[in-house]
Amino acid sequence: MTSNSPSPEWDFETLVQAANAGIIAISSDATIQFANPHVEDIFGYSPDEILGEPFSMLLSDTDDETDHRGIDTHLSDSTVEQTTASVRLHGRHRDGHELSLDVIFTEFEKDGSQYMSAIIRDRTDQQSPERQLEALNRLSQEHAAADSSHSICDSTVETADVLFEYPIAAVELYDDEAGRLEPCSWTPTVENLTTDGRLFSGDQSPTWAAFAQQEMEVIPDVSARDDIDMANTPLRAALILPIDSYGVFIVGATDAHAFSESDVSLLNLLVSNTYAALERITRESDLEDQKEQLEEQTQSLDRVQRLNTDIRDLTKVLTNSHTRAEIAEEVCARLAASEPYEFAWLGALEPSSEEVLPEASAGTGDTYLDELTIIVAEEPTEHEPIGHAIHERTPQVRNNIQQDPPFEPWRQSAIQHGYRSMITVPVVYQDTLYGVLSLYAAEPNVFDQLEVAVLQELGEMIGYAFNAEERRQAFTSEQSIELAFDVHERTDSLFAMTTEVKGEFHLENLVERRDGRTTMFFANKGCDPEEMVVWAEKQPYISDLRLLTDRDEECLFECILDESTVWSQLLQRGAMVLDAIATPDSTQIVIRIPQSADPRTFDALLEERLGDVDLVARREYDEPIMTAQEFEAEYRERLTERQDEVLQTAYYAGYFEWPRATKSAELADILGIAQPTVSRHIRSSEEEFLSMVYEDEDE
Repeated sequence: MTSNSPSPEWDFETLVQAANAGIIAISSDATIQFANPHVEDIFGYSPDEILGEPFSMLLSDTDDETDHRGIDTHLSDSTVEQTTASVRLHGRHRDGHELSLDVIFTEFEKDGSQYMSAIIRDRTDQQSPERQLEALNRLSQEHAAADSSHSICDSTVETADVLFEYPIAAVELYDDEAGRLEPCSWTPTVENLTTDGRLFSGDQSPTWAAFAQQEMEVIPDVSARDDIDMANTPLRAALILPIDSYGVFIVGATDAHAFSESDVSLLNLLVSNTYAALERITRESDLEDQKEQLEEQTQSLDRVQRLNTDIRDLTKVLTNSHTRAEIAEEVCARLAASEPYEFAWLGALEPSSEEVLPEASAGTGDTYLDELTIIVAEEPTEHEPIGHAIHERTPQVRNNIQQDPPFEPWRQSAIQHGYRSMITVPVVYQDTLYGVLSLYAAEPNVFDQLEVAVLQELGEMIGYAFNAEERRQAFTSEQSIELAFDVHERTDSLFAMTTEVKGEFHLENLVERRDGRTTMFFANKGCDPEEMVVWAEKQPYISDLRLLTDRDEECLFECILDESTVWSQLLQRGAMVLDAIATPDSTQIVIRIPQSADPRTFDALLEERLGDVDLVARREYDEPIMTAQEFEAEYRERLTERQDEVLQTAYYAGYFEWPRATKSAELADILGIAQPTVSRHIRSSEEEFLSMVYEDEDE
């Protein structure tokens, strides 16, 4: 039908004549005012035939009344804001067959009048089984080439736009961290219906129900469901199918009862294809992760192997070095030369200032220490590694110096020197801190669990070497220093017995054991022996307390002390405890150390273990500190371990006194061996001792 009214001049006519889509302009009375040539390809009408005709002539009976009324509302109401809407309509060809159309309506104003443009694409052929099969095959190819879950989801919704009559489709994937479904991909139509891609909102949405129950949800009419709030969804019908544990796929429509059985079948095919693609991506990602982990483990093992080789070499160095300075320099030099380390330094804690002072360093970045002052606070900041290593006696790792907050001064200096990761290892031997070893690398994430464990063992090895060097000095020094300390605190120490059990404590002797613990013989005058035993059982650092003799109101006891006690630590650092006396009113310890030893380290040790102490006397001697112990060491070298134990116990139990305070049978009970065996060990020990005395004299 031809309109007699004149057609307006359209500025864009030249552009739209060749467009590969039907373009129609509709006036406020819902009549067609313009049509481009492609309209004839779609509907079978030439542009001249439909000018002036109602737009409804191009619609099928299914959509005629509804869409005509909707278009008329938009065009006749000048208060409606100009918008763009994408819909799928049923059209009618000139020969009567039905069409499936994608139509984008856009409102606009021209010369003070309201109009609407319609860009129309015919998708009727896309609904044929052949086109659907073609779309599914193309989807399989796209999924096979996809390299991410997002690209898979994008391909899925694009194919859904072809397969389903209604252009509303979306994929929501499960977010492990958030614990909920998150929109991943959706068709363009969804953007006009929602603001965030969610077709259903609310905690109890049908999408979550389908995912949680792993069952397809078919909703022919949303309004018929009591559990769905109509205000929380633009859909009036929906198909929801879980994609296993990955998420859900949703196809929706703005009309109720929009889907057929064939739509359900298509949805199942689409989801199966999508699931297979997501599974492939997951497997490939897992394989890639495993490959990266294996590569990282191989690199770590290579580093650890190199480090173990360096440590074996260091063992020889530590054995042959004669001073602490030599040990520190060799350790730093060899570690700095080992990949991937760039810089190594070893420092000791200055007791009086609480400052960590470098003893040796090697590698790139000597100026790093010049710019750094490290004061160990009682409570170091969260990200300060050296303070934590000293307080906690555990390695402290910073595997990404650039990213770890906060931006502290030490970190700024490290970054300026090109360091990206570091570790601080405490140098400890039997709970005594000798210093800290710090290593730096130019790469992040260098110090994994295996490497940290190896470096921790190295710290203990260096601590053992320092301790051995101190003990060697103690045995070879020709000069010695005697130090006397007043102890003002008794809590959590052996001296607490003088206030909690009463009596006076007097140290008799200390014997270092092979396992690092110490056997102590002490006397207490004025205590109740039974109360002393009960008290000792409550102390975690005392074990095997035994009453050896009870004479003249003075009891002689033997006990074993843990290696963490001040007594064990003093012996391990080469000191001789000359005397220790404690009364309810005062306590004093007198020790002798080599001339080469630093008295401040022993002062710090006593303060750490006993609390408040004062150095009250210092005397220097021009005689070997360990002359008697050298003799003792040679003598003990001739004895078996059992002979040594029997002889010490016999001596301190009063076996050699006259009259004997302890008989051989009692010694046998104490030691848990037969009486003849006790006698044989004592005679053998006496023979060795006398042979050393008289054979040396004869020479």
